[in-house]
Amino acid sequence: MSESLTKDIQEFIEERYQTKRDALDKDYEKEQSKATTAQDIESIEAKFADKRDKLRSDFDIHNWLDSAAKRASQISMATHAVKFTHSSAKGTNVLAADLGQDSRYLDTAVLKAPAIDAVGNAAALDVARLLQLTATNGKSLLDFLKLDDATPLKVLAKNDAQLNEWVIGLKAALQDATPSSHTLSKQVYFPIEDNEYHLLAPLYSSSLSQAIYQEINHSRYSQEMVAAREARKKQIPHPEPVVAYPNLAVTIAGGSKPQNVSQLNSGRGGRNYLFSTRPPEWQSQLKAPLTSDNIFTHPELRYTARSAIKRLANFLTRINEQQLESNLPIRNKVKQLVDEVIDEVFAKASQWQSLPQGWSDESSELPIAQRRWLDPNNPKWDQYDDQWQQDIAKAFGGWLVANVNHFAKDAFSLGLVESNQWQEAFKQALWEIS
Repeated sequence: MSESLTKDIQEFIEERYQTKRDALDKDYEKEQSKATTAQDIESIEAKFADKRDKLRSDFDIHNWLDSAAKRASQISMATHAVKFTHSSAKGTNVLAADLGQDSRYLDTAVLKAPAIDAVGNAAALDVARLLQLTATNGKSLLDFLKLDDATPLKVLAKNDAQLNEWVIGLKAALQDATPSSHTLSKQVYFPIEDNEYHLLAPLYSSSLSQAIYQEINHSRYSQEMVAAREARKKQIPHPEPVVAYPNLAVTIAGGSKPQNVSQLNSGRGGRNYLFSTRPPEWQSQLKAPLTSDNIFTHPELRYTARSAIKRLANFLTRINEQQLESNLPIRNKVKQLVDEVIDEVFAKASQWQSLPQGWSDESSELPIAQRRWLDPNNPKWDQYDDQWQQDIAKAFGGWLVANVNHFAKDAFSLGLVESNQWQEAFKQALWEIS
């Protein structure tokens, strides 16, 4: 198994060499095209010959691994990175293992193979990629080094001394010799005894963020999900269920330089998804009032208008108790309170009016005038008939008087005069919005 990883290490170094060589060749061609004299050409040839020699030397397997071992201390392999709290924080990053699992929580422990992130000097992130190279059995070079197993590197070293230097150097990326927090990190002082505490430093899990990022991207862009959504759109069967994550929020770590936070964050473009944790909101299903024989006695309309009717009844009760004569301010106040009741009735009626046209054809109990009002787009209505407005206004006047008398609790009793006044107010409002 380690043989495949050894080959991958060699190919990785060779690929990096070719990338650097291609970039050098482009620079060479660019400068050569600007040369105008034989002396310029000779100078360019000499300069780039030296650069090619140095590049070949730098990417000799032994030399490159010597360099990687020295640079490994500039990075930290981690599952939890401090720079997600603040991009200038310099505390310890954590490569967590054996965290313990609690099924109540979505955390790093639920990941069977958490992605390993790299934090530190961006110029040394090639060392992180080296450590993340994986053998055919799924074990990375990082996993081998955790177990002090240098087998994948052994055949590449000149001798045991060099191999030992590589192992010691590369393992520096796995541990922090001086663990510390930082003023820009989050810190919680947790009391344990009098004048004693633990200093807790919560860290952001880049590994969990990476798993969520990959899952959401798969649900959005994978061929399976694209095909499943297309099948759903066409209403045809598909073996894969459609997966969607609504109401996502996105935080950007690192701003325009996500690589300064971590390697995985750079690959995500700094994007880290957050699921919505808002509590569910109850949404009642709007049903047509098919079984009502009078829309004004429908439970939903009574509930909607209840508060406005009580305010009207309470005001009239106070006027009656104080034995005040009717005057313009009192009449205006009564008119305002009646208008509030009418507004509440219209607000509820507008919901029924939004139902698909023709729904009232299924009702045998609701009066025709009220069906005409609540199902206005039904093509069977005579658009020139205005009698329905008078019928509805009359029903409203009687209904409001009865409800005010109910809330007054025998303090007074309204009758036909108020019923006629309020039905006219309702008829006027109905005419204005029809």
